[in-house]
Amino acid sequence: MANRTQRRKLKQVKDDEYVQSTKSMIITLVIVLVVFLLFYLLTVAINNKNRRLNTKEKEKAEATIQYYEILGDRTFVMPQDEYYVLFYDFEGPESAYLDYLFTQYAGIEGQYMYKVDLGNKMNARFVSTESNSKASKAGELKIKGTTLIKIKKGKNVDYTEGSAQVIANKLS
Repeated sequence: MANRTQRRKLKQVKDDEYVQSTKSMIITLVIVLVVFLLFYLLTVAINNKNRRLNTKEKEKAEATIQYYEILGDRTFVMPQDEYYVLFYDFEGPESAYLDYLFTQYAGIEGQYMYKVDLGNKMNARFVSTESNSKASKAGELKIKGTTLIKIKKGKNVDYTEGSAQVIANKLS
């Protein structure tokens, strides 16, 4: 009988060890899952916080076509019989005043004026240290600085260069 009680005790100990190891394995598994869940929730919260900062919809600006700013190549080929072309750097020191002059003159009914940005890389070939006041086609244009050219029937009839004040006096 002693043998039987020893076997029962041994079996009880093995069962207790099995239950204990199962419990500790389940507890470890639950702790690992809780830690992973916390890291997941923390990551989701941080990502959503960053997304909310940039959720403002960009406003779609309607494309507008403007006909007054041209490239230097178009100086002699505009459709009107008589018009002015104003050459200046749109980012230059006198650009605000020249923009004002342009707006005032172009706003008059029957008066046509175009502007060319000398700061634009597409117009860089027209910028020179010496000007050519006798140019009769775009390939001959040499612009030294702020310049106003009057074109009549595709021909250069008046060439004025100088400060914004000189251009303003010519337009008035």
